[in-house]
Amino acid sequence: MNKKIKKESVRRLAKWASGSPQPPIRIDLEPLFGCNLECKFCWQRSRERVDACDYSNPLNENRILEIVREAAKMGVLEWQIAGGWEPMVKPDFCMQIMNLIKEKEMYGCLTTNGTLFTEKTIKNLVKIGWDQILFSLEGPTAEIHDYLTGSKGSFEKSVNTMRLFKKWKQNLGKKKPVYSFHTVLTNKNYDKVSEMIKWGAELGCEGVMFDPIIAWSDEGEKLKLNSKQEEEFKEHAKEALRISKKLKIPTNLSNLLEVELIDRKEVEEIIVKDVSKIVKSKNDDSFLSAPCFAPWLNLEIRISGHVVPCRICNSHEYVNKIHNKNLRDIWYGDYFNGVRERMLNGKLPSYCTDCSSGVVVDLRGVRKELLNVSRNPLLKLSLKNG
Repeated sequence: MNKKIKKESVRRLAKWASGSPQPPIRIDLEPLFGCNLECKFCWQRSRERVDACDYSNPLNENRILEIVREAAKMGVLEWQIAGGWEPMVKPDFCMQIMNLIKEKEMYGCLTTNGTLFTEKTIKNLVKIGWDQILFSLEGPTAEIHDYLTGSKGSFEKSVNTMRLFKKWKQNLGKKKPVYSFHTVLTNKNYDKVSEMIKWGAELGCEGVMFDPIIAWSDEGEKLKLNSKQEEEFKEHAKEALRISKKLKIPTNLSNLLEVELIDRKEVEEIIVKDVSKIVKSKNDDSFLSAPCFAPWLNLEIRISGHVVPCRICNSHEYVNKIHNKNLRDIWYGDYFNGVRERMLNGKLPSYCTDCSSGVVVDLRGVRKELLNVSRNPLLKLSLKNG
């Protein structure tokens, strides 16, 4: 979360707390379904989760573009184009979305495996001033990366894409898009984090980010770190942090060491502890006691039309579809208000155990900023008036 977004997040949360509903800060968009890779750790390896998705009536392209316009009018600041599939499977449509986001002067980030870019597309993204790209790179060698992605040659394609972005930014004298890569930590790469940092420096990356694996399937379970490897990872991470400081490549490894989220089961416990440090009384109904602020700040729009509070949400019960409803009505409607009320009551959904360590750290930062202004009585939000 950049400083501008963080500051505005705190401002809007304070407004919510005073009884003044605010528009979302960020929208995560799933613009399509389909992927050209077969990553062994991906949620798509879970037949149960894929079958639970409803793709019988996907949003059409015109409706998605309308939603971008609705969001701009509401005051949305940021778009994350991802959603668990590969957006560049449909490069022309993806470019339409990105062009519109920039025309409406919103911030845009694209998450991609980086294998489907043409040099023309890369040049165009540099020209329009697209803000950020997050690539997936699963190892410092083709052997590791291609094994984990299930696609021979994917390492070379991803690395070449980053090199081309570096080239065209230099050729056109542009600073954007800034780009970084993200690595899912597995027992195939946990001891290669220093090498990943070095790759980031060579490829011109803004940062190198890591997240522990979520074992969506039996195949994913086989890639989890054992207890010995978890301890070894901490030492590898410390060395990688020294290298990142020397090479001036930001990384989130210190966050992983801080919150120790190698075991996803710890997430809820960590969030509850964070809240308890601020809220001393069990009867305190302060807005600060909400374990997560996502329902007040973010939403995800899925290609199925479902609109949910976050990417991790795996329940579509009572969820609105946006095919024939406008974004404003959904955001201020019964479903999202119900999620907010439950969050104010301290009820984390079961899927929160799969939350990213980065989100937990962002929550800490936002909560700390809210605490700085919490002496303002407007920050007290009665549950019954929520």
